Amino acid sequence: MNVLIAEDAPATREVLKNILLYSIDNSTKVFEAEDGVVALDIIKNNPIDILLTDIMMPSMNGFELIKNVKEDDALKDIFIAAITGLTADEEIKKLFSLGADYYISKPIQKDDIVARLNLIYKLVDKQEQSSLEFIRDSFNPFKTEIMMNYYTIFTILQEDDFYQIIHHLFALYPNIDRIALKDFITHLLKSYGSIDDEYDGAFEMMLESSSEEVFLSCTHLNFIKSMKVLQSDIPSSYEVKYTDNSITIKIPIEGE
Repeated sequence: MNVLIAEDAPATREVLKNILLYSIDNSTKVFEAEDGVVALDIIKNNPIDILLTDIMMPSMNGFELIKNVKEDDALKDIFIAAITGLTADEEIKKLFSLGADYYISKPIQKDDIVARLNLIYKLVDKQEQSSLEFIRDSFNPFKTEIMMNYYTIFTILQEDDFYQIIHHLFALYPNIDRIALKDFITHLLKSYGSIDDEYDGAFEMMLESSSEEVFLSCTHLNFIKSMKVLQSDIPSSYEVKYTDNSITIKIPIEGE
């Protein structure tokens, strides 16, 4: 895998490079750029699979870099993850509208970014065998018109990550039963809180959505065990199915 880190802070570039090489894949070829101009030159002269870019950079900022890459037919399939401290909705919308595939917030936390980079590597591998656009669209929380019939993956590192699920579903289904959904998220938080204190890693939950139904699934064994213990707290309108190594929950949509 060829990865380009576009970041004006040398210390941050070094942290990301070490994470890629020592926590993700030591065969990764890492390129570095201190601004968008240098990054674009590297991209045009090397086969880059993944671009990790800061936004606030000199000479050419991340917004301009993303726009230049996505408007070039020869470069547009590069997976772009913006790593930035920008948090306003309008700024994040702009990232996606210009073609960013993924958003990672600063400050960087190692466990969090390792989980997210592992996910990105999986997606880039899958893109060699399936539809690029189908996978990438699932990560744009503002593109409501294409948010049906797809899956998205939430990386759970802390309690706040569960609230991304509820915000996502509120945007996707304006008429969803909000009281039941909030009760359900409360249950997920209780289950997460009861996981063994010795476990401090991140895990993934997948949401599969269509116009008629929603399924949330997870394969993290400690979380599943906790869910089973607290199953009586799950709202009765939710259908729960367990296997030896997974849990799938059908989330009801108002009016079903």
